[in-house]
Amino acid sequence: MKFVLSTIGLYLRMINSLTSTIGGKHAFYVFCSPFSVKITSKQQVFLDTATQNTITVNGEKIKLYKWGEGKRKVLCIHGWRSNSYRWRDYVKSLVNNDCAVYSLDFPAHGNSEGRFWNILKGEKTIKETINHIGVVDTIIAHSVGSFCSLYFFDQNPTLQPRQMVSLATAGKVHDFINEVKRMLSLTDREIDNLKSYFVSFTGKDPDYFDIENFFTNIKIKALLIHDEDDPDTDVNYSRRLHDLFDESELLITNGLGHKLRSKDVLQRVVSFVTN
Repeated sequence: MKFVLSTIGLYLRMINSLTSTIGGKHAFYVFCSPFSVKITSKQQVFLDTATQNTITVNGEKIKLYKWGEGKRKVLCIHGWRSNSYRWRDYVKSLVNNDCAVYSLDFPAHGNSEGRFWNILKGEKTIKETINHIGVVDTIIAHSVGSFCSLYFFDQNPTLQPRQMVSLATAGKVHDFINEVKRMLSLTDREIDNLKSYFVSFTGKDPDYFDIENFFTNIKIKALLIHDEDDPDTDVNYSRRLHDLFDESELLITNGLGHKLRSKDVLQRVVSFVTN
């Protein structure tokens, strides 16, 4: 992987030295590329236990899954370079507690089509999923999935659930840009070119995509969980969400990292969803 990243970085530095516009465009699409992780046979066995559907979003086929027929509708939204298998333990517990559990694979993730993902595509995918399955009671989302869900809530107030569970949320697009800069050893000039193309593509400056700006229309309650030493997303983003939500619970864990895999976290989430 280091060789691949080094090669991509070298290519972007070369193309940016020739043309800032094309260089910025190519850097942007690398920024939006999850380099999809192939689903394993073990993961597929679990996914095949679901009722599966496909919707089309922006010309790409998006895979949807459903487990159970309970009265509470829950939609699970994974993070970067993940897929619906991430929710296996949650599915089993929630179905046993009278929930119908839905999940989606974002574009360029899991069994969905596509090569690129960004927050606009994520928001549109969540919107079309809800239009297909109906408004849900709870959204459970992890990392970038939580960040994207918050943006979706603000953009679509009539489609908001009653509540959400946010696990290890991301907080700013600038964090991802800085990570791309670090991983690919890009210069400030090359990052400026990326940002310029970002603005032309989204119609907004990267600074806009910050959880601070997503609370114009959010009127739901939330359970916020984050690990104190999360190496991928700053725990202070969840602390800030706790301030921004009118009604929220905050759980800070220790030693669980970014994935937050533990029976205690699972039980806390199930309790919140079902009570």
